[in-house]
Amino acid sequence: MISWIQQRLIRHGRWIFLVLLAIIIVAFVFTIGNTPGCTSNTSNYEPNEFYGYDLNSSVEIGPISQRVALSALLNTGRPIQNQQQFENLAMGRIAALNLADAIGIPRPDADAIAIYLRSKAAFRGPDGKFSADAYSNFIDSIESDPQTDQALVVAVLEEDYRLEQVTTALRGPGYVLPAEALAQIKRDQTTYSLSTANVFYAAFDPEIETPESALIDFYEANKLQYEIPERIEASYIVFPSENYTDLVGEIEETELRQHFISNRAQFVAEYEAANPPAAEEATETEETSEAPEAQAPVSFEDVRESVTSSLSSEKALRLSNEAAQAFAYSLYRDEVARDSAAFNALMSSAGLSPSKIEPFTAADAAQSSLSPEMFAAAFDLSGSRYYSDAYAIEGGYAVLIYEGRIAPEIPPVEAVEETVKIAYLASEKRRLFNEEGLRLKAELDAKLAEEIAFTEAAEALELSTKTFEAFKGSEAPQDLNRSVLTQAAQLEVGELSPMIQSAGEAFFVYLSEKSVPEISEDDEDVTKTMSFLKNYSAILSQSSTLNEWITLGVPEQEAN
Repeated sequence: MISWIQQRLIRHGRWIFLVLLAIIIVAFVFTIGNTPGCTSNTSNYEPNEFYGYDLNSSVEIGPISQRVALSALLNTGRPIQNQQQFENLAMGRIAALNLADAIGIPRPDADAIAIYLRSKAAFRGPDGKFSADAYSNFIDSIESDPQTDQALVVAVLEEDYRLEQVTTALRGPGYVLPAEALAQIKRDQTTYSLSTANVFYAAFDPEIETPESALIDFYEANKLQYEIPERIEASYIVFPSENYTDLVGEIEETELRQHFISNRAQFVAEYEAANPPAAEEATETEETSEAPEAQAPVSFEDVRESVTSSLSSEKALRLSNEAAQAFAYSLYRDEVARDSAAFNALMSSAGLSPSKIEPFTAADAAQSSLSPEMFAAAFDLSGSRYYSDAYAIEGGYAVLIYEGRIAPEIPPVEAVEETVKIAYLASEKRRLFNEEGLRLKAELDAKLAEEIAFTEAAEALELSTKTFEAFKGSEAPQDLNRSVLTQAAQLEVGELSPMIQSAGEAFFVYLSEKSVPEISEDDEDVTKTMSFLKNYSAILSQSSTLNEWITLGVPEQEAN
């Protein structure tokens, strides 16, 4: 049996890899941290160990990526859609396989694999069942490839089989009491009639005074909110591409033509935009006219000047990059100290001068218009490794020079007075809005006690009302806020809720009718609901245990 699987799967593994290359040719990799480069201090590299795998190592993650991608394709018939999905699947796979090893789940034999193979989505027919034709087509469409890792398919099937045993064990039976199923059915089948009255926070505009003493008290109570995070002091050295234009030299004809071919659409569009076809002059007296001649296609000679300029700019930019990298490498190779005579001599000989950067936080770095990547790299620098690699900026490349750090600090109230005032006004508005809710509730209760209809009472207070007649809990109107239904389940008929705030809305709920059905524990729906809730409980148990195992595998600093 195993030889049959190997002959039919391993021998014909090329189809799988063609699919992987053609469909999932996306570089799903974990975000790599401080990996060493040619100018980097290797001590900056920090492994990210997770159950024996370094998530910061593309060498170690590459094989995992292949197995995760192939598994997703075999199990769902679809490739991985995005980075987040890949990371979830990869970390879950690594953790679950580690757990399988820990509890001793063995590898399947050939018979088990042959049976398991039939469950794969890739081999299902239109009816959702295993299709011999689909499997045969799969096998017949692939050819052996000596450069392909032909054991991968079987390895993925074996791993998936063990993963399924793990998840089945983690699920357990699922624990649900009959009373829970009965309560769920009653909630779904209960019929409600209710009305809501909306209170609009945006329209609430109370007069709020801002005495200095109140602002100071608010600042003192919320001082940590105004803390300025750690900031980096730095400058950067620019290598403008225009400085290297004269070094480009004469460009060969073959290079120009290749550049034109590679960017034909761009050059043609630019040429046509600059040279629109002449408008045809219509002659009203002519009964017939000759069809206009087709415009000649844009040739290389038409755009030679643009192609030359474009390629020259690209080459100058490349030289700019090389110069910036060479500068950073010189600092690394010669162990040049910052602000030393050797540093100043190197700057002077290259005709460079640093441009000062205002101290910036990590949040500022992410929003930098110059180069977010370069600014972010500054947080990995120090006095001993004070220069970054070369980063692209507009018009060239640059190297960031680290100068120091400013520790987190809490500014005096005078420095953040406007910010404090805005926060104080927002806080007071929320407090007064809640007080307004209590006042409106009291007035509505009083009017209801006088047997005034709820909608009439609410509209008299200039509240916007809406009524929802006789609907089941499982069939609630789409425009009904879910919090209303939750609140209605807790109300008695004729009762008014407190003001509820949910999803940017504030409202009162008045329950006019409520009908709870009588359902016996031996009802067929109770049995079905029990089955559903047991399965749901089992899935929650599985997910919770696996997530805990994943968390245990994450390095402590990463988990925090």
